[in-house]
Amino acid sequence: MSELSEVLELVEWEEDINKSRNRYDRALKEFSGLSIEVSKSSLTILEVAGGTGIGGIALSKNLLSKGFKVRLIITDLRPKALEKAKEFSRDELGFEAETYVIDAREIHKLGIKADIILMYGNSHATFSTFDMAKFILSSKLSLNSGGSLIIQGHNMFYDYIITSGYKEILPERVRKDKILLSIHEGYDEYRGMFKRLYIDLISGRKAEIELKYWDFGELIGLCKIFFSNVDLKMVEGHRGFVICSNTIEDVTSILT
Repeated sequence: MSELSEVLELVEWEEDINKSRNRYDRALKEFSGLSIEVSKSSLTILEVAGGTGIGGIALSKNLLSKGFKVRLIITDLRPKALEKAKEFSRDELGFEAETYVIDAREIHKLGIKADIILMYGNSHATFSTFDMAKFILSSKLSLNSGGSLIIQGHNMFYDYIITSGYKEILPERVRKDKILLSIHEGYDEYRGMFKRLYIDLISGRKAEIELKYWDFGELIGLCKIFFSNVDLKMVEGHRGFVICSNTIEDVTSILT
């Protein structure tokens, strides 16, 4: 089991869509208000680090309601989550999404050309700056001409560092049968990553994870190396979408 999977189990992240419908309903609402420029009637959507596919399925449902034909592909490193994505896509869309177990930084190796590449659900929180640059480049290589990269995120730096203040020790779950704490273990200066230990004081289970507290300015700066059009659409609080289009073939052009 990966460290991320262990942490998700410890925090009791709900992967049964029927029990966490509010996340899906929020995604539907967000995509209904999001303007995405497309020039084709048949679209290939590739969701990366998609888990159970909430973002990709919500986007697909929105596009289907507007008369588009959709091919949906969902990737993740967790096979069990992808199995749930298949089931949920059948229920919501009437067809089964294609799924692949692959690292988001290597999606170009699939050999798939997509019209929209989507990262939804603040998945980039576990990516270092270099990891994110590799993902954006891999996405650029996987887009059809005129395609778009969409990254849904959350200004974690503003909310968790500025507003709340970074917590050395944070109670994550507290009840009679579970006392889960996350504890600061260290900071990697080279990679810009915080290391936190999650430990359940009752069961003794523990797992480590590395996190980066991204803000939108950092994401946009990276995206503008590879795309000439980069927009930010805020949707709620400090949640928003970075929308990238028009790939740059010669990156030295950003200097002119």
